[in-house]
Amino acid sequence: MVELRFHTILSLVEQELRSALTKARAESNHPTSIGDGAEDAVRDVLRRYLPSNYGVGNGHVYDAYGDGSRESDIVITNPDHPLSFPNDRRGTYVVDGVAAAGEVKSRLDVSALDDCIKKGTAFKQLRMTINASDHVMTLKDQAYMRQIGMVPPYFVIAFENHVAENTLGKRLQDAGLVEPPAGKSMGAEDVVNTPQPPIDAVCVLGQGVWLYIRPDNPMGIQIGIMQADGSKTMRTDLSGWAYVKTDAPLVFTLAWLHAAMPHIFRGGSVFAPYLIPHARHLAYMEAQTAPADAPNADAIESGGSNQ
Repeated sequence: MVELRFHTILSLVEQELRSALTKARAESNHPTSIGDGAEDAVRDVLRRYLPSNYGVGNGHVYDAYGDGSRESDIVITNPDHPLSFPNDRRGTYVVDGVAAAGEVKSRLDVSALDDCIKKGTAFKQLRMTINASDHVMTLKDQAYMRQIGMVPPYFVIAFENHVAENTLGKRLQDAGLVEPPAGKSMGAEDVVNTPQPPIDAVCVLGQGVWLYIRPDNPMGIQIGIMQADGSKTMRTDLSGWAYVKTDAPLVFTLAWLHAAMPHIFRGGSVFAPYLIPHARHLAYMEAQTAPADAPNADAIESGGSNQ
């Protein structure tokens, strides 16, 4: 059997992560302190093994429409992000400069999984803003950007798992898809219109990875359908959850992150619409603040009163 150098290195890093949890538990029996130790360890690993022009922090993510996520344990920024938050200080991030975000769980049980799904649901209601001068490299990249609905991936890293494999898969499946909020999509052909799963990947150290597969996923993974005769047909046109059982889930997750983080070549600052909102951003924000029983402006202008 061939040994891959970086597979071996990252397998050792996974052992370091699990040791960090043991150390955190030895130093404190308070759940918050243990959780902080696990989060710090994961962020440190990501800083070491993601490209140097990516940042890793934690905090809230906002889009140019004014919507925000719940606090995320991990926020990975790309080189376009306009702000930096040194020394692991919690930050406020713009989704257009975010490559991925996620949660760290020292102990994944049903309650913790539900918490991740709720946080992922809030995150997946955000949308990036694309300008005419922005572009991606290939037609396959364009298809992938449509399939992710112009929102970065959201993932979970769990040190320990206390949810049965079938239960975990069913809960991820039953979580369904998050529709884009009304007013963010300009119609069925809009690239932001695609509903998204709350979570894209769940990495359980020492066990495996649950992954949401899309037709044009950058890793080229296909969904296999078992036939009545026992044969398997590979499909490239389906989306859904798959479980990858592996002795090195961190290796797989890092490879997935490298591939799945959106790569958009920006022709201008991503910060501009947050400072000078586009008309569609302002219209969305005004709609969110308008009283629910406010009269429809179009009806008033057209003589909507029948008195």
